[in-house]
This record gives sequence, structure tokens and C-alpha cells, in this order.
Amino acid sequence: MYNHKTGFSSSLASTISVALVSIIALGLVTIFSLMWATDQTDQDAQAINLSGSIRMQTYRVALAIAQRDSPKAMEYIQQLDATWQHSLFGHQRQKPSSSQPSQHFLTAEKHWREVLRPLLAASLTSPQSVSLPIREIDNQLALTERVVDVFQTAAESKIRRLRIIQLIALFLTIAAGSIIFSLIRTRLGRPLAQLTDAAYRIGKGDYGYQTAVEGSDELALLGSVVNQMSSSVEQIYRDMDDQVKQRTVELHNNNVALEFLFATARNILTSYQKQVDYQLILDQLGEVIGAEMRIELCLFTQQGDRPYMHIAPTNCQISDCSQRSCSSCAVDRSVAAMQTGDYSFTISKEQTSYGVINCHCAKKVPLQDWQQRLLRSVADQFALALSLSAHKDQERRLAMLDERTVIARELHDSLAQSLSYLKIQVTRLQKSIDDQAFNQQQPIVDELREGLTSAYRQLRELLTTFRLKIDTGGLHSALELVVNQLNQRSDMQVTLHYKLTNLPLSPTEEIHLLQIIREASQNAINHSLGTALDIHLFQNNDKSIQLLIDDNGIGIPNKAEKTNHYGLAIIQERSRHLNGTVEIAGRAEGGTRVAFSFRPSFLS
Repeated sequence: MYNHKTGFSSSLASTISVALVSIIALGLVTIFSLMWATDQTDQDAQAINLSGSIRMQTYRVALAIAQRDSPKAMEYIQQLDATWQHSLFGHQRQKPSSSQPSQHFLTAEKHWREVLRPLLAASLTSPQSVSLPIREIDNQLALTERVVDVFQTAAESKIRRLRIIQLIALFLTIAAGSIIFSLIRTRLGRPLAQLTDAAYRIGKGDYGYQTAVEGSDELALLGSVVNQMSSSVEQIYRDMDDQVKQRTVELHNNNVALEFLFATARNILTSYQKQVDYQLILDQLGEVIGAEMRIELCLFTQQGDRPYMHIAPTNCQISDCSQRSCSSCAVDRSVAAMQTGDYSFTISKEQTSYGVINCHCAKKVPLQDWQQRLLRSVADQFALALSLSAHKDQERRLAMLDERTVIARELHDSLAQSLSYLKIQVTRLQKSIDDQAFNQQQPIVDELREGLTSAYRQLRELLTTFRLKIDTGGLHSALELVVNQLNQRSDMQVTLHYKLTNLPLSPTEEIHLLQIIREASQNAINHSLGTALDIHLFQNNDKSIQLLIDDNGIGIPNKAEKTNHYGLAIIQERSRHLNGTVEIAGRAEGGTRVAFSFRPSFLS
């Protein structure tokens, strides 16, 4: 179709150029032909007019001679001579004698010059003796009439020739126009319409449409390019459609995996007070991964070589592996299992291995990437759940040990001292019995009774303190419960002012705060002899937590730690656990203030 060296074999631009040149050439030929034909007839009318005037002048000469008007006749003869010698007739004299107009003109002129004029001149010189040559005049008139007819016939012939040229030019123009119109319609109009239709259909989404532009010109090349472009666009569209479908499937799988992982994470996080239902999670995981996959979970300790827990989906029949060693399973085979179809995903966190998830492909079909990522994520979530469970167990152990230490200290500082005092009184009583000092026994018995009463009261206070707990209502709810208990067991009006609604406190901080408030409030009720107790808990400008416990009692004596067993040492011990400062002093308006402040852990 196209040759890079010679160009198009049939160029549309060349065809249009040739057509335009042909039209212009035909127009020029027609114009010049008409100009030539018109130029040929330019003097015919004047020749006819002059030949007609010769005839009229001949009549005038004959009439003047007949009237014997010699001057007039001579004048007319001279005029007639001039007319015969007119320059218009010069080309008739130059034409060959075979030409009919020239032949008749020369014959008539010769007859005038050689025959009629001498006779007329003789008649003018001898008017009396020479008669008018009527016969020669008639011959001259006949010859002149023939010249007029010949000139008229020649002019009409030229006019007919001009018309023929016009008709030929018209037919040639119509023929050339028809040929050019047909050529343009065939080689330009139809291909352009096909290309326009192709562009419209491709624009409407028919990317595979192929146009049928034939030929070997530019439009044919353009049609070929459009067809190639259409094929390329269709292929790209198919590829994009396939990619969109593939991405849609991947997004669906990822969405299913994310929903499953979200549900699993929610189950794990909501199971902080109970055991995680691994059986339910494995059943759901088997449904997400596919029916051809058999999944099992093995959990084992760091030192053991047998799993302490083996779980498989309920719809899978997998032999119990609790009797075989875990050394072969505790290896991640998520990559090296492409041929065997057996995958293992270790459950580990911070270099601590908790178990393994085994996946058996019945048809040894490799797992897809999203399936491997899902299994790895589930293994990581299991590791996180087991790690959290281990940390919670450790925290509970530490909290239990810490609380036991506090209980032991409180027992030592209160009940143990009371029992030691009672033991001393019992020794005194035994000695008085041995010495038979009966008069000393009654005061000892009274002191024993008072000591037992005090010890019993301290024991009840300790039991009340040990029973304190913080439920789902948080610190505020626990403090309200303590205040209600204090109001019910004493005559003091205890009021709580709690302003920590927007601050998060750790469980340890809440327990120590509750115990400090409980201990300080109980001391105020037992020893202040006041009527009102105000508990203020709020946040300072430096974001530290401030606790104020005010009573309107008798105030605090010096060396209060050694009198009345206020338990101030216990309060100071708990304040040190929170890295806080405690100050116990009298108030100017009367009573005692316990001031405690610390910075919560969330600010560190």
C-alpha cells in the first residue's frame, strides 16, 4: 500500500491535484478557444456592413450619373473607391484565391475597378454621348450581393463554430466534473464516511470494530491504522477487564479475610476474662480458606515436646497428634510446602513459641497468596492472644503478691500488735495467778477485754478493706460504695466530690487510691470525733491527681503514727507505690487534712 521510498502507489492528494489541474486546464482551453472563435468573428459584422454599403453606394453612383450630377457622381465614385480599399478588406486580398469569400470579393472588386468604374468615368466625361451602363451596374450589384451573402455565410459559420466550441466545452466540463465527482466520492467521500462511522462506533464503546477502507492511498492507510488502533484498544480493554475482574476477586478475598480477622480480633479481645474459643475460630477459618483445606491447631509449652492442646475443624477427620513429637511441626513451612501441600505457620511472639497452625491440602494444591497471608495473620493473632493471656496471668500473680504484702503489713501493724499486747496481758495474768495476787487480776482482765474488743474491731476493719473491689463501674462506683458504707456505719456525714471523669487510670492506681481513701476515712471516723468528712478527688493544672480528705474533728496530735493506730504508715506505703507525696496536717479552721498527689502513668 505504501512504499517508504516512492510514496503511495495511488496518492489521494495527487489524484485531487490532477483533478484540479484538469479542471483548470479545461477551463483555460475553453476560454482561449472561445476567445479565438470570438476574435474570428470580430470583423464579420463590419465586413457585412461595408459590403452592404458598397451596394448602396453603387446605387447612389448610378443615380447621380442618371441625374447628370457629375460632381455628386464623382464624389460617390471616390467614396466607393475608398470603401473598396478599406483596410478591413485587406485580409481578403491576402487570403488565397481558393477561399470563397476572397474569390467573390476579388471578382467583384475587379469588375468594379476594371469594368464598371471606367464606364462610369467615361460617362461623366462625355455625358452626352455615353449612355449609362445599366447592364454592368446590374452585374456589379449582383457581384456585390454575392459578396454580402458570402460574408454573412462566413459569419454564420463562425457563429456555429463558436456554439460548437461552447457545446464541446460544456460536454467536456460535465464529463470531467462527473469523473472527478465520482472519483472524489469513491476515493474520498466513501472512505471518510467509513472512517467517521468507525470513529463514532469506537467512541460508543465498540472497541473491536473494523472498518473496510480499501485502496492504496492515505485514507486506506488511515483506515488500517484505525483498525490496528481499534484492535489494540480492544485488547487493552480486555486486559483491563481481566485485571479488574482479578482485582475484584482479590478485593473480595481480602475483604473476606479482613472481616474474618476483625471478627477474630474482636473475639480475642472480648475473651480477656475467659478462654478463647479456638475451635470456633478454626471452623470459621476453614470456611473462609476453602473446603479442600484441613487446618489443625497445636499448642505446646517451651519445654514440652507434646502439644497440650490439639484442635481441628469439626468437619475434618485428622488424626490426633498429641502422641507425636512437636519438633517436626514447630517449623514455619509456609514457603517450602509448594510440592507437598502441607503448610505450617508457627505461633510465636518475641522469640516465644506457643504452637503451630498446620494446613493440609488434600489435592496438594498450593495455597494462594491471600490464603497464606490470612493463615499467617491468624497465627499472629493467636500468638498475640496467648501472649496477652500470659501477661495477664503474670500481672495477676504480681498483683496478688503485692496485695498479699500489703495485707501482711496491715496485719502486722494492726492485728499482730494487738495480739502481742494481749499475749503480754495473758502473761501478766498468769503471773498474778502464780503469785496469788488476786487484787491485780481484775485490771488485767479489763485490759484483756478492751484489747480483745479493739482487736476484733481492727479485724472487721481489715476484712472490710480486703473485701473492697473495683468492678466494671470503675473507681467512681467503688468510691460511692465506700461512702455509702461509711455513712451507714458512722454518725459522720461523708461527702464525695469526684472530678476525674475524663482521665484514664490503671487498675493498680485505682486500687491504691481506693485503699488510701478507705484507710484515711476510717481513721477520721474512728479518731477525729468530727461530724463531717469531705473527700475531694480532682486534677491539678500540672495534670497531676490531687486527693484531699478533710474532717472537722479534734485535729491530729504529734507523733500520730504511734498513737491510736491511725494506719498512717500504710497510707504512706501505698503513696510510695504510686510515686506520690502525702501530707497529713491540721487545718486552721479545725480538723485534719490528708493531702495526696501523684502523676498518673498515662502521662509518662
